[in-house]
Amino acid sequence: MRTELKTLIKNTLSKKYQLPNKSLGLKQPNISNHNDHVFICHSNEQLITLIYNSIIDYSFNQFDIDKYSLSNLLNKALQQKIRYSPKKGLDTKIKYGFYGEVLLYSILYYFFKAKPLISRGYFYRPLSNSETPGYDSYHLAQHNDDIYLWFGEVKFRSSLSSCVTSALTGLDKALSDDYLASNVLEFDEYSDKFSIKSSKIEDILKSWRENPCIKIIDEIKKYNMKLIYPILLIYSNKATNFEQKIIDAIDCIDKNSVNKKYPLSIDYKLFFILMPIDDVKHIKQKVIECIELKKPLV
Repeated sequence: MRTELKTLIKNTLSKKYQLPNKSLGLKQPNISNHNDHVFICHSNEQLITLIYNSIIDYSFNQFDIDKYSLSNLLNKALQQKIRYSPKKGLDTKIKYGFYGEVLLYSILYYFFKAKPLISRGYFYRPLSNSETPGYDSYHLAQHNDDIYLWFGEVKFRSSLSSCVTSALTGLDKALSDDYLASNVLEFDEYSDKFSIKSSKIEDILKSWRENPCIKIIDEIKKYNMKLIYPILLIYSNKATNFEQKIIDAIDCIDKNSVNKKYPLSIDYKLFFILMPIDDVKHIKQKVIECIELKKPLV
């Protein structure tokens, strides 16, 4: 990640507290099995700039960023790495998924020290009219002998209810052996693009190439890998009391996740990153303006 982008993240976002929070009397969503995190955005203008500039780092690995000019990389990213068409109407552009995905990238890298195994932009298929398939992030972290796969999800919408229901609807698929295995297998096509070399993922893919009959999920278990599944929710809430914005999100998650259980057979940690802001639509409109006016990059 570029130093300039790290500085921008530091000045724009911060962790406010974790959930549960006894001092504030706040519980965490019932579905979480790990501490949740509440983030605060210090400046809407900075957030717009952060999203705009994160497109590059989300779309390319560092060796690409070091090789080419930022303006060329941004133009290439818009055409080949994210779903953006200047010919589409404003309503369509606002529905694009990249706004949240680039923020998830920056948050996981900077605050959680999870580096991208491969830039998510490599999986974009320009000829497809649908969203990029798979998890919204592919990051990797290692602590001692434990390997953590950070394969997360993000919803960046004006409606809190829409954020929550959409995120939870996909969990049955996302937290399953078949889906995890298929996403790891997808890496085989892009193994030359890995930003982290000599990772255990490469060992798993090598074993699979030598014997395609093996079960990828068994290989993941063999290396004692764990899935970390953060769900970043960025939603509009103009309540004057910040804690009420968080209570609203917790209540909405609990209401929509009663008796939820998931079939994933490896260890996983599921938690939410909650970031209420004043006006999601305004932020997205301003990012579009930055893109189409070709505003200078940091």
